[in-house]
This record gives sequence, C-alpha cells and structure tokens, in this order.
Amino acid sequence: MSAKKLSVLDIVKSRRTTYEFSAKKIGAVDLKNILEAARWAPSPFNSQPWKFIVVKDKKRIEKLVNISHYGNFHTDPPVLVVAVLEKMYDHQKGMLKGAAKEFVLSHKYFTIASPLITMTYAAKSLGIDSCILSLIVDKANRILSVPKGKEAILALGLGCEEKNAYHKKRERLNFSEIVRKEKYGKR
Repeated sequence: MSAKKLSVLDIVKSRRTTYEFSAKKIGAVDLKNILEAARWAPSPFNSQPWKFIVVKDKKRIEKLVNISHYGNFHTDPPVLVVAVLEKMYDHQKGMLKGAAKEFVLSHKYFTIASPLITMTYAAKSLGIDSCILSLIVDKANRILSVPKGKEAILALGLGCEEKNAYHKKRERLNFSEIVRKEKYGKR
C-alpha cells in the first residue's frame, strides 16, 4: 500500500519550527531537492539575487547558531543552509530607475525569505524538519567569508527532530481577525 500524498496545504499546516535536532544526517539527494526548490522560489523581476552556502562543519554551525537572534533556543542541526542576499540590481541595472529603485530597497527581506520558506516546505514534504534563523549579518559574513556588499541574512537548519523534543503551541488567528474585504475595515 502506498503512503498518502500530502497536499501543499497539508504540508504548510504540518510544518513547525524544530528546536531540538537529532544527529541523524540528511541524504545528499534530499538536500539537492531542497536546494532545487529554493532555486525556483519567486523573486522580483526574476532577479534571483541569492547564493546559498551549505554548512555541515559542526564548529561553524555552532558559531552561526550562537550568533543568530534567538539561536539559544535551538540545538545545532546537522546542516545549515545560509541564504546570502546579493545586490538585486547587479545583473539588472534597470531596477535602479524610477519607482523600481524604491522597490529594490524595500523588498530585499521578502526576496531573501522567499527561497527559505520554499525550502522549509520542500524539506517537510521529504520528512525533514527545519528552523529558520535570523543571523547577525556582519558576524555571519565574517564566519562565512561573504564578500563586501552581500549579506548572510537567514539560515535554514535542516535535520530530524529529536524524540520528545520541545514544541511551541501552534495557534492561528481566525479568518475574521485577519481577512478584510475590499477595504481594511470591512470584514
């Protein structure tokens, strides 16, 4: 009998932040599939202004987790994928003209988060757990030798959750609290 295939909504609803990772390794094929999902993440003007650093060295992972905002709540995952934001306009000079210039500056965080979110769902679909860490950029840049003008903003911890691990309760607001019709005040 084959396993039930999960829908995208099933994956989104079942994904949660992992706080305690086991030492179990991730297979190379699974990691490649997760990175392939990141490669296809949406970006403004299809700019794809990112590079990904796959970190497996335990000491380097420990340093990066320790310089992450709220990193002290996590055990070290077996793999970290660090997302480095490059200048969005390096390969598309037209993005620096008119209203697009403001867009570039205000959307860089959305742009770098997009492949990370995509990777979390790809990982979940493969039975791999994850956490997203916000890095202290200047320290992460030094640890990873990131060139000037580029920013190591986020990291995705990947691995298998430890048995009996801590879970934060997942709650969501009701539709009536977050959905408006036509205008902000209309429910």
